[in-house]
Amino acid sequence: MFRQMVQKFVGQLSELDLLLQHLGVFIISFIPFVESPGAAIVGSLIGIPIILAVIISIIGNWISIMFVILSFNALFTKIRNRNSKREGFIQNRATKARERYDKYGVPGLALIAPLVASAHIAAFTSLAAGASKRRVIVWHSVSIGFWGILGGVLGGYLYFDIMQ
Repeated sequence: MFRQMVQKFVGQLSELDLLLQHLGVFIISFIPFVESPGAAIVGSLIGIPIILAVIISIIGNWISIMFVILSFNALFTKIRNRNSKREGFIQNRATKARERYDKYGVPGLALIAPLVASAHIAAFTSLAAGASKRRVIVWHSVSIGFWGILGGVLGGYLYFDIMQ
């Protein structure tokens, strides 16, 4: 059923005007769990040149991740600077995030996130654990580029496989 939904969506997107196709790929890249690899695949499958599909998906995913990083960095800075040490939901989440961060670090979280969760969640986790905003931005930018290119390659392969 999911496969049929995806095929129907890709089919409908491929029938739209070129500008709307590009906008569709851009918007798809904002979606957690789909992000730059999924958007690059969709862009390639609907016939957008692979390099352009990758660039559009990377830019869209990067913008959405920067929104998460910049907005939650301010929140976590405020929480860490509070004098209250009460246990609560946010403190418990921060403790769990710190455990993941200690195990994998920012590079590990950023690079494996598309395989196990979402880059949005990985950025949130890194910030909650106390990583610097700059480091999170750098590693997530690298990850988004890497996974976007990989998605474009896979999408190009699928496109050429389907067309033959």
